[in-house]
Amino acid sequence: MINIRYVPHHAQSPKGSVSPFTGVFVVNTPAHDHSGISHLAEHMCFRGSPYYPADHELFVANALLPLAINATTYAGCTYFYVQSEDKALFISAIQYLYSGLTNTHFSQCAFEAERNGVLVNELTLLEGNIDYANNIAIRRNDNSPMAYQHAGGFSDSVLEISFDDLIDYKKTWYAGDHITLLVSGADTDGNEITSLCSQAIAKVGARGFHAKSGDAMPHDKVAEAPLNTLKRETSDSVLPMSSYRMSTPQKSNTHLRPTENYVSTWWVPQEFTHDLLKVESLIKSKIESLVQKKVECSSDALGHFFIDDEVNHAGMIALRFVHNSKANAQARTVAHKNVVSLLTDLNVEAKPRLFTDTKLPNAVQRLIRDFQQQTHSRYSKPHSPLKLSPFVDYLCSVHVCQAAIHEVGVKNKNEDAPINDNWAPTVEVENKDEDKVKDSETALLAANFASLLSLDNLPVLPRLLHKLAVRSTQSAQSAQNPENRFQCIGNHWVYRVNTQFHHYLIDTVTGAAFWQPRTNGECYALGVAQFNGEIFIYGAQDNQASTRDLWCKNTLAKIDTNASVSYSPA
Repeated sequence: MINIRYVPHHAQSPKGSVSPFTGVFVVNTPAHDHSGISHLAEHMCFRGSPYYPADHELFVANALLPLAINATTYAGCTYFYVQSEDKALFISAIQYLYSGLTNTHFSQCAFEAERNGVLVNELTLLEGNIDYANNIAIRRNDNSPMAYQHAGGFSDSVLEISFDDLIDYKKTWYAGDHITLLVSGADTDGNEITSLCSQAIAKVGARGFHAKSGDAMPHDKVAEAPLNTLKRETSDSVLPMSSYRMSTPQKSNTHLRPTENYVSTWWVPQEFTHDLLKVESLIKSKIESLVQKKVECSSDALGHFFIDDEVNHAGMIALRFVHNSKANAQARTVAHKNVVSLLTDLNVEAKPRLFTDTKLPNAVQRLIRDFQQQTHSRYSKPHSPLKLSPFVDYLCSVHVCQAAIHEVGVKNKNEDAPINDNWAPTVEVENKDEDKVKDSETALLAANFASLLSLDNLPVLPRLLHKLAVRSTQSAQSAQNPENRFQCIGNHWVYRVNTQFHHYLIDTVTGAAFWQPRTNGECYALGVAQFNGEIFIYGAQDNQASTRDLWCKNTLAKIDTNASVSYSPA
């Protein structure tokens, strides 16, 4: 049985508001390499289970029910969370999550669709950002003992994960002592809520499992303590199931040629992160001023400085300096001297670093911070003096590697062009009967809480798609083309739904057919959301984006036919 902890919620809710019930499953998911297997395992937890068999359960619940479910993977831990003000719905969602966490029975088709389709699309979206692409290029070429193991994986490395690898990983890490459930809620009886969670979880185990095709036996592995990995907060919106850090890809690197650069890295304890991030912009500006002055061996001795503040297996973060591509050995030595001199002059002190990820709800972050303080010795006394060497001592050792770096700040002329429009399923569906069963399976959370289904619960449109939504709305006000509801840039699209179809959306969205582009792996994200008083159907990193205008119209046309209504979509 897993460990369940109740964490009292001490903060008072604003007058007239209700603090939601919050639950976080903390799963020990070590990253031993760049394969991204912990990332794929997270995705597969939402691919149905014997207790909640529908593949589209998550999407319907997040769209139409008053709750939020999501997950995020770090190099060491994966966090699955749920929030809802409705106690019964919250308990059912806890049961749904646990059922998915412990499930190890998947069809080969579902595995291929999620790995080759959804996950590759997500990573391709990330890798289209120049800053992200440069960072992972450095990580892939860093051979130091301190080098990061990239938990998210890369669009090519995830394809090397086999079906047996996945089953082995899930059976090893998604079980027993590797899972902890944290729960909280204002003015809540801790004993009651933990008892209800325990009963719901016990029912999943009592029901038992019936293996589907392709089940694999695990290899023996020794359990490891979870690693603490933190990530700098960003302001980008979160797509449903946005499981690894996502920055909005403003500049694609698809058509830019990288150049080989030397990269110098200084590893420092994570406790220096707070002060370093405060002065990162100052460091960069001072380096730029040195370039302008052309000190010593000319500007070839300089380059680009940044902080990779993810925490590695040793509790360290990386200070990176990307040398000018023309820099020779002498110039690199001068650059080292200049960077170390700048860093030495700064007032950088060690401070306790606690978990922060602004993409997550505040209550979720509080639970994770509490877990870390209770679990990890380095956080057990956050206000006690930290026994670390002075910051400058860590600047004495530098590691140098080479990586193919894209020039930052170069605008790609074709950034609005499709990134990839040649995707095809990699696996034929051999079991047609099983496929039909999956299509007919009911989203149980939606069915069991039908009275709570409402379009008022629709999430806000992800920020990545706001530009498209504005274009669609503006077209409605245009005399030339007032009904141009569909807008598409590259592999992202939105379709503004006419108000006369809103009444039928709940029935459509709860059905498996609506979500097939996502469950078949054709896109990274698909959903229904609200923006500026309008309702939009949307897709992100969709390999069939150019066909979705017709797909949306046909979807709405089917609603009208079934309802015997004479409306037709524009």
